[in-house]
Amino acid sequence: MAAFLWIWQFIGPVAFFLGGLYFLEEPGGLPLVLGIVASVFGLIIGIVGWADTVPPRWFWIKSSSDLAGSRIMTAIGYAVQFFFLPAAIIGLVEYFG
Repeated sequence: MAAFLWIWQFIGPVAFFLGGLYFLEEPGGLPLVLGIVASVFGLIIGIVGWADTVPPRWFWIKSSSDLAGSRIMTAIGYAVQFFFLPAAIIGLVEYFG
């Protein structure tokens, strides 16, 4: 899981940018439905994989409520990035296909 999250650090912003461009051009339809489904998976991955992305030092200097707030924001960030992933893939297929 840690390897996937490390790779996703590089893929996520690109998918977010390309998916956003595709939604500006053609909003709605299939990319919207697939994006909602993918965002649920992103939310789950963000919640489960949060501990793999937090350095151990955070556990020394943060309280449990501060860590919980970071966990929620991290999960929402992954959900947003995963929401734009299907639109980015469909956009790339249409552009190169």
